[in-house]
Amino acid sequence: MRRSLPVVLVSAMIVLRVGTVSGKECHGVNVPEQTQVQASTLMLNGLGLRQATMLKVNVYVAALYVAQKSTDANAILTANTPKKLVLHFVRDVDGADLTKAWDEGLGRRL
Repeated sequence: MRRSLPVVLVSAMIVLRVGTVSGKECHGVNVPEQTQVQASTLMLNGLGLRQATMLKVNVYVAALYVAQKSTDANAILTANTPKKLVLHFVRDVDGADLTKAWDEGLGRRL
């Protein structure tokens, strides 16, 4: 299951990139075009809003940073370079609720 989480997150970020505002802002959340991880400068590859339930409740804006931009999830996952996923919550979410939702979501994809 641990291997599946990166696949789901990276795949989701690539999909989100297509349907979201290009650049630094998504639903009122501003993110930088670049970030630092150790000595590496990473570029924003994708940015998108996660909505939950049939009511489409806004939960968080996710930003994926990579060393080299790509639309290929496998290339991102197999690259031997730093990656960073930033989640900015736009709604109060309890840690236990978040864990439960991720476990249930990943369970459906396995």
